Amino acid sequence: MSANKEFETKFPEDENTDSGFLSGEQLFSGELNSGAVDCGDEKKVHSSSADTNLDSGVVCLTESLSNLDLDVTPTALPPHVDVKDITSLLYFQQDDDGDSTLHVAAVHGCEKSVSMLIKLCPEKSWLDLTNDYGHTALHLAVMSGFPVVTRMLVLAGASLGARDRSGKTPLHIATETNQLECLKALLQPVKEHPTRKMSTILNQKNYNGQTCVHVAAKLGHIKTLQTLVYYGADINVREGLAGWTPLHIAARRGDARLAQYLLDQCAGVARAARDFAGRTARRLARRTSAARVFAAHPADDSDTDTDDDDDMYDSDNESLFDKLRDSLNPINVA
Repeated sequence: MSANKEFETKFPEDENTDSGFLSGEQLFSGELNSGAVDCGDEKKVHSSSADTNLDSGVVCLTESLSNLDLDVTPTALPPHVDVKDITSLLYFQQDDDGDSTLHVAAVHGCEKSVSMLIKLCPEKSWLDLTNDYGHTALHLAVMSGFPVVTRMLVLAGASLGARDRSGKTPLHIATETNQLECLKALLQPVKEHPTRKMSTILNQKNYNGQTCVHVAAKLGHIKTLQTLVYYGADINVREGLAGWTPLHIAARRGDARLAQYLLDQCAGVARAARDFAGRTARRLARRTSAARVFAAHPADDSDTDTDDDDDMYDSDNESLFDKLRDSLNPINVA
């Protein structure tokens, strides 16, 4: 409103004007008490500044106030929210690719970050969160070749048997990428887990039916195969498609060095083991460079093939089988 007033804005006081509230001065000046205020018509509340009768607009508060129970102690306290829990939720929240902060720290080998996240992890199962590719933090640490981070996660209780979308465990990845130090970090005993059956984990198959020894034999990684056998891997286990042992694989590939190691240095190798078609490794080694290795080891009765006249089956049909086998896409059977 402008300062030049052309009319009076103050309304004339009406002696019956309703104030809408009870004066605080009256409440605390002692004029209102249980004896001075009555809800009847005999006694009214009077303003200290005027003698007119003003309706305060408040219905008898004295009796209500006197009977008011001021004990507001809650019967049940609200649940306590720990700041650490909130922080953990933020750090282990997954992005659009399913990666958490632990995944990122593991794939980049950030040892301090991984150590901090392990301490903040409220549940051991959170260490095995998988991204959209099925990789856990342990998969990524092995894949990137960080044995220290790998060992930290193993000691913290991360699962060695977690499978990705191809059915590969961290052990499969370490074998496939020939990460020998990471493989040792995975397989070294943990005092906190004395009952862990390492042989069960070592003999776990991917979705191609291959254990770690089959992967090592297929790629010719002899030192990796030696490490797997040292920690209890079954050297005679048969893979799920053709029933081949590592010796069969070495013979079929013509890998003379691997066949030499298996026959001369690897104790307990079953030379007479047969695949699903009834063929021994010696038979598969025909017309390959591994044949001379088998020739240096005389065959016993169980290692002798009686059907020597079906060489066409061994050559043409096996080549067709290999082509079909290599073209198969892994099927998730877990």
